[in-house]
Amino acid sequence: MNKITLLTFIIGSFGFAQSTVDFEAGGAGADWNWIVDNNGSNPALEILSNPNTSGVNTSATAAKFTATTNGEPWALTYSDNIGSFTFTEDNSIVKMMVLKTVATSVAIKFEDSNNQSSYKQIEVTNTVTNGDWEELTFDFSTGIGDTYNRMVIIPDFLARTEDHVVFFDQITFNSGGIVDNYNLEDIDFETSGFGSAWVWTTDNNDSDPVLEVVSNPNASGVNTTATSAKFTSLSGGAAWALTFTDNVGTFTFTAENSTVTIMVLKTVVSNVGLKFEGPNPDGSAAVIFKEILVPNTVINGEWELLSFDFSSEIGKTYDRLVVIPDFLERTQDNINYFDQISFGNGTLGLDNVIADAFTMFPNPANDVLSFSGFSNNRLDIAIHNILGKQVLQKSDVQRDVDISSLSPGLYLVTMTSGQNVSTKKLLVN
Repeated sequence: MNKITLLTFIIGSFGFAQSTVDFEAGGAGADWNWIVDNNGSNPALEILSNPNTSGVNTSATAAKFTATTNGEPWALTYSDNIGSFTFTEDNSIVKMMVLKTVATSVAIKFEDSNNQSSYKQIEVTNTVTNGDWEELTFDFSTGIGDTYNRMVIIPDFLARTEDHVVFFDQITFNSGGIVDNYNLEDIDFETSGFGSAWVWTTDNNDSDPVLEVVSNPNASGVNTTATSAKFTSLSGGAAWALTFTDNVGTFTFTAENSTVTIMVLKTVVSNVGLKFEGPNPDGSAAVIFKEILVPNTVINGEWELLSFDFSSEIGKTYDRLVVIPDFLERTQDNINYFDQISFGNGTLGLDNVIADAFTMFPNPANDVLSFSGFSNNRLDIAIHNILGKQVLQKSDVQRDVDISSLSPGLYLVTMTSGQNVSTKKLLVN
């Protein structure tokens, strides 16, 4: 599998002198030009006295945004006074104080005003609605190396039936953002891997319980990893209750990464959805997306590997991964586990295409795997785990291959002899 490095480390600096947008008379933000859009009559952003200086935010002034009933859910305000800057490890953790009366998603978005298709948006839901300030954290680590010159605030991402007044303040840019040399191979939720430390947002799931990273409930079968993701689909949630992450980074589907697989462990049969979202190439605010649904068939407490063919999206760019573990109208809560999200191609796919020229046995196997029927051509084999990582390679195989070093589980064996190539699934006991 070809590795795709998504992000590089580039050092940059802010276009304004201060690192805090505090809306104070001598600070940044109060005298900036803030444009309100998609908000009905678009009432202007107001800079007013802090409505609650007794708690965690003691500043004198704050910004007041009235999200109107006639406004879009994404009613927003933006400013170009932030100037041109590049995200680095030293500034990519963005924090903002909010004071709200309802719990809804709050989004911060950074754009290139000269190229509307270049943007990065993170959404975080507030939880405090009692008149106190709350600090929200937006992790823009996956934007490290990207340059922007516009800051957009969407304070109340909601279809409203009445006006909502929202205050925001103290927008700070902090260090701590780290971008791994991530490639589209192994979202495995392990401590030393990818997925477990990512920001996963739950939506359309009633009270939206957080995605949990827990011990693998069945590590004795085809999935022997230590941890996995646990998603509880609530009876009061929508059929399409979901979780999403932007930590997947910006990537383009190619022939090498367009077969996406995921391990699931479920108690009911229902569709599992994988969806990718990204910026519209025409530069409009609307996002493009592609969603594929595949039903699970195993409900006996065993893991099952599902495959999703995104080959129709080759050449398209996305920056958000959405998982819908239980696409079903529910009458009770359903617990779903998922793990091992991997990106590969047809060669490492699950079609189990068998060329007549090859025979591989036994299967399942223990310590020795044997081959026959490859005529006078040289036989080379490569064994990959379900993450697409090569774990064993042998050239010029005569018959038997020692596989005693492989842990129990499911593998994919690619056999090459002359022009003949075959990939088969192998279960190691």
